[in-house]
Amino acid sequence: MKITTYGNKEKEKILLLHPMFTSAKFFDFMIDKLKDYYLIIPTYSGHYENSNYISMEDEERTINEFLKENNIDRLKAIIGFSLGGNIAFHYFCNNQDKIDQVIVDSAPIFNFPNIIKKYFYNRYKKCLLNIKEHPENTVKELNKCFNGMGEAQQYIAPMITIESLKNLLDSCYIVETPKLDVESQKKISFVYGTKDIARFCLPRIRKYKNSKFIKINSLGHCGYFRKNTDEYIKILIK
Repeated sequence: MKITTYGNKEKEKILLLHPMFTSAKFFDFMIDKLKDYYLIIPTYSGHYENSNYISMEDEERTINEFLKENNIDRLKAIIGFSLGGNIAFHYFCNNQDKIDQVIVDSAPIFNFPNIIKKYFYNRYKKCLLNIKEHPENTVKELNKCFNGMGEAQQYIAPMITIESLKNLLDSCYIVETPKLDVESQKKISFVYGTKDIARFCLPRIRKYKNSKFIKINSLGHCGYFRKNTDEYIKILIK
């Protein structure tokens, strides 16, 4: 993992977690919009050259090491998108007392059987092989698999190894939903577009009755954040 920071370290801290097959650059256009905060933005292992993604736990261990080394004991918010939403949720469940708020956006919080995971593995593997063989079709191939995310993913996806892909799918599609007390539930906002396939995990997380559920009409994967960034920040970050 590589971690980039922006802003004054004395200000409230926000941890931003990007989708699969993107990097910290996914947030470049909103850095100035969050200038009132100290931003901590990792790029996951496996999402840059000569690295492999191992697990959520491995990434979270690195985050914890960074926070400890920098004497940061509290986060104003964690905002995670897609895979980053899964990591944000998992990290929050293990560090509830250190985090004021978590926004889980477009996260595929599923626990699929192996046969379903194998289906997605084969589909995504084919996509990666296709874009390596025909780079001119990169955006088109990625859009087929990732809900129109091809533009954002086109520079990182060619770096993803097959070894990383196997582990990434565990983080995407094998996610536990532990019991949370009322106060912890209140810290969570789940955000999904009505055209986002990840929304089908909603019945699984409805048990967090005290959390906020935000459904955005006619938008797909990470669509609200990308199309209405100013409104997103104003409404969601408390």
